[in-house]
Amino acid sequence: MKKLFAILMAVAFIASTVQAATATPSSKLDDLKERLATKVAELRTTEKRAIFGTVKTVSETVLVVETKTKDVKIELADEIKVVQYLKGKRTTLSISDIEKGDAVTVYGDYDTTLELLKASFVLIQSVTPLRVSGITSALDRKDFSLTLSGVEGQTYTIDIETTTKVTRWDKTNKFSKSGFTRMVDGETIHVVGTAVPKKENRISALRILSLGSPIGEVPASPSATPTP
Repeated sequence: MKKLFAILMAVAFIASTVQAATATPSSKLDDLKERLATKVAELRTTEKRAIFGTVKTVSETVLVVETKTKDVKIELADEIKVVQYLKGKRTTLSISDIEKGDAVTVYGDYDTTLELLKASFVLIQSVTPLRVSGITSALDRKDFSLTLSGVEGQTYTIDIETTTKVTRWDKTNKFSKSGFTRMVDGETIHVVGTAVPKKENRISALRILSLGSPIGEVPASPSATPTP
């Protein structure tokens, strides 16, 4: 009896082992099918997309971009790349540098189900240049700036950068290269530049065209002794 019981137990063990060995590949195959189906479903609901618009709201992980058609919710990952071209040079920034009102182009995977763009790259667009005209005053040679009284009554502070190009138009209708050191109070100038962030009515000059004084010539320096 003992021998028969042992034989029966051995047969049962072998049968269970064979069954398990047969079931394992089937289970793995089913698991593989399920994962493939899930991946296919993900591919069906996400697509590569790029959008352009203006930042409406921004936080550490999410920003909302206002496009021409609708507001798009953007998910910001830690490994996201933020880039802006500053003075012609590609500059790497961070999420904290994105501000409300920035014009941006965002690249990433758009989830059509959640209507959410998972961003991988953000390009902060260059700001549209500002154009102002007026009369110069209060030239600061140390700070490389001047005050501009605009034609519409507004007052601007103009920053002269190392890259600022200054051109003078003289009374002979000729243009010549000039510079900040040649500028004086009372000149009529046209400025093309960009707004300085977080500083009201302050412009970083890209180009300046000087027309000289209102009468067409640079005014002479005042004499130390008054004359009749």
